This record gives sequence, structure tokens and C-alpha cells, in this order.
Amino acid sequence: MKKMAILVITLLGAFYHSLVMASFTQYSSDEVNFMHRAYLKHKPEITINEVRTRLYENQFLLQQATLKTPAIIKRQSAVGFSTQYHVERYLKNLFDSQLAIKAQSSQVKLDTYDSQWLKHTLGPYPKNGQYVQSLIKKMQQIDLTPILYDSINLYEFIDTLSMQVRFKLHRGDSELFKSELIKKRQFNIALLKAKPILAKQNIDIEHLYEIAKGDILRPSIQSWLGINTMMHMQSPVLEKLEKQVNKSEIKAFYQANKSQFKFLSQVKAHGAQFASRTNAVDFRTLADNKSLKQALVISGKQDIYAQYNSELNRKNKSSWVVQLAFTTKENTISAVIRTPRGEWVVIHSYEHQFDYFSPEDETVRYQATKAIAKQKAAQQYENNWLKWQNKTGVIL
Repeated sequence: MKKMAILVITLLGAFYHSLVMASFTQYSSDEVNFMHRAYLKHKPEITINEVRTRLYENQFLLQQATLKTPAIIKRQSAVGFSTQYHVERYLKNLFDSQLAIKAQSSQVKLDTYDSQWLKHTLGPYPKNGQYVQSLIKKMQQIDLTPILYDSINLYEFIDTLSMQVRFKLHRGDSELFKSELIKKRQFNIALLKAKPILAKQNIDIEHLYEIAKGDILRPSIQSWLGINTMMHMQSPVLEKLEKQVNKSEIKAFYQANKSQFKFLSQVKAHGAQFASRTNAVDFRTLADNKSLKQALVISGKQDIYAQYNSELNRKNKSSWVVQLAFTTKENTISAVIRTPRGEWVVIHSYEHQFDYFSPEDETVRYQATKAIAKQKAAQQYENNWLKWQNKTGVIL
């Protein structure tokens, strides 16, 4: 049984190695230099070595995505544009900036594709956003090759677009449809012009496609792996690691990072409330010249914190004026502030006292679990990145 387990592990290791090597691309110095010139436009201080490292790290990330979350390779979001769409925009900008290619061509007649044609061809937008097979076949029979300088049908073209764009096309937005057609046409023309120029510079167009894909997907893949944060994107890696965090790890993290769990536990405060903003402003001026406590005596105003003996703790924080005392900078007189009920207050918050959450507190458990999982995700990432470099022989 033990021998069988060892054999399985060996075979899996060999499979992983062959997969890594099969998907590995060696970039030429000309390709790295080409991308260095492109990056310099956005990051003037970037070095050749930093570019080379980024390109290979992106390649590593694509390989990780292929193994662990292949769906992200085609589309980062179910409602967004496809990765191919973004790659073409990326490459078009690259051709424009680095090769000075003008993708102008003779005018193309698009009058056929009016609002009525779109509505008739596409029909109503599906409620679930998914095309039925009969509509897919119908779109596949409409050839756009003569317009787009590439072998492509209507379904292949529309499939790259975002849900929002497709929804508008189904409603007959012919101008949007023509605009997307022209974008695709201009890219294909630019690509035809770029290929011989790139070949003379020892730059493989397929390598540029991979580089573009890596740059576009880098944030999403890193977020999925738990080492970067992207809005609206969950990390299964972090979720799994969070479930594995135990009490002893949380306690150790708490002891090593106790300052992170410090909180304002008690403050002292005085304040006055007014129906008129003008009166509140006059009171604040008096408090500035004297002190807020003296201003209360001179003006005959009642201290709004008298019911708490001016000593406030977290148990009182359900009160709005108490929350205000906790958020006002220590030893300062606040500005004239309007209350939720439309009145005006001026307060003085002082003698702030701090305490620490206990190791068993839910705040500690939550924050420590998140932080520990992120640390483990970062270590896993670094280990896999170094392992990939060793297997491919890349020296950075």
C-alpha cells in the first residue's frame, strides 16, 4: 500500500513537471526589451530585470489558473467582457504606442446592421443571460469575415462582449454594434500590419498574446490565490485556510500583534446643545477664549454629558452624543456639529483611555483568522513561485 502511494505521488509529480514544461515560454531579450519600452510609458523607473520578473511571474500565474481555476482564463466575470476582448484592446494599444501602426482602412458599409436587423436576428435577451442552442446555431451561420478581416461568425463575435453590451444589442442598439465591429476590424488590420514588423524584431506574436493575457489576468489570479484583494472577488484559497486556523495560532498572533487590538475604552467630555447654529457658533468662540467648561458656566447651559458624570464608556455608545465624544480628537473643542435631530452641539473630549480586546474576543478571532490565512496564502504563493522557477530553470 505504501509503495502504491509513493508511486502515485511520483506520477503526479512527473505529470505536474510535464505540464509546467509544456506550458513554459522562454522570452527572448528582444521581447523583454520591447515590453520594457512599453512599461516605461506608465512606470518610468521600472528596470529591465523587473519587467523580466513580471513577465515570468505572469506566466506562472497563468499556469496556476489553468490548474486551479481554468474558468478565469476565458472570462474574469460572468457579466464582463471576455479575456480575448481585453487582450485585443491591450495589443492594439501596444501596436499603437510601440509600432506606430495606423489601422485605417477603406470605409466599410454597415448599413445592413440596423436596429431592425439586430432585433430580428437576436430576438429578446434571454432572462438567464444564456443563449439556447438554436440561437447559437443561427448566429454561427452569419459570417462576419469580410467585414472583420478574420474568419469569425456572429456568435463568436458577440460571445466576447459583456452582458450589458449584449443586452443593448438585443434591444436594437445598432450604433453600439457597429462601434464594436469597427473596434474588432481595426484590431485585425493592425495585427496584419504588426506581424511582419514584429517578426523582423525577433518578437513572437503568440508570446505577446500570452504576455497580454498575463498582465490582464494578474490581479484576478492573485486575488483568487489570496495574495491580492479585488472587489467582488472571493478567494477559495483564503476561505480554506481560514477554516484551518486554530485557537493556538490565534493566541500566538494576538501575543505578537497585541497593539493591533487596542481600543478606546473610556473618555471624558463636556458639551452643550443649541437649537440655533448662530448660538452654537457664539458658544464655541467663548469656549475657545476661555474653556468649554467655563463657557457652560458663563452661558448657563446644561452639560449634555452630565447624566454620565462626564465619564463615558463603550456601554454608553448607543447614544449619538457619546459616539461623538469617542470620535472627537482628544483635548480639542469640536466644530459646530449638527445632530441627527437638527440641533447643534459643541463638545470637548479629553482624557482618552485605551484597553485591549481579550484573546477570546470575537474581534480578535475574526481579525487574527483573516491575517493568519493571508500570511499562509502568501507563503504558499512564494513556495509555488520558487518551485515553478526551479522546474523551468528561470533565473531571476
